[in-house]
Amino acid sequence: MKIMVINPNSSETVTGAIMDSARRAAGPGTALVPVTTKGGTRNIDSAFADYLSGAFMIRTCLDAAAVERPDAIVLAGFGRVGIDALKEALSVPVVSIAESSMAVASLLGHRFTTLTMLQQFVPYQQDLVRYYGFEAKCASVRAINVNVEECVTDRARTLRELTGQIRHIVSEDRAEVVILACAGLCGYDAELSELAGIPVLDPVAVGVKMAESLVGLGLSHSKVRKFAAPPQPLDDYL
Repeated sequence: MKIMVINPNSSETVTGAIMDSARRAAGPGTALVPVTTKGGTRNIDSAFADYLSGAFMIRTCLDAAAVERPDAIVLAGFGRVGIDALKEALSVPVVSIAESSMAVASLLGHRFTTLTMLQQFVPYQQDLVRYYGFEAKCASVRAINVNVEECVTDRARTLRELTGQIRHIVSEDRAEVVILACAGLCGYDAELSELAGIPVLDPVAVGVKMAESLVGLGLSHSKVRKFAAPPQPLDDYL
């Protein structure tokens, strides 16, 4: 099985952290192919960054998929960042780390909290929860105040801020599961889960396991309505 893991931002530093989590999660028979978006921003921290990077990511992903011919693709950005476009363009499973983490969190507790990297990004993620249909299962959306790359490079500060928010999530929001809602927050899950006493999900790990499961089950997204192929040849758009 070959799974392509695409980082929708252009930071190789973030790609490295993503792949560390992906490799920890992947089964022994899974080959992982890392892809970093060519162009776009190094930090997807707003709707502006999402839309801008999404266009670069789509082209990068389609080019890489044509060469690698993966069995599935994991979009390692906790947002939309072109996920619907990829599902239209491709027939292999395309897994969003955001959607898959919310689905799994819903199986593990009554309600979950998404914990992201910047306070400014909270309304965006509240809209994202609503878009994926998990609003009734979401206790809260919280944030620290560290950008995506710094979440990878400044682990002491990031862990300190995450720890502070986790305490509020447990005592005030009464969430039973926490999703680390940013690919830059990969790798903090085990320590925070032990601290909080509740499941804390690494979204990249969840995304990779979901992709493996879909391939193993022989399933992919429906191509009948929402994710039907675009009516023009893809080259006409690109």
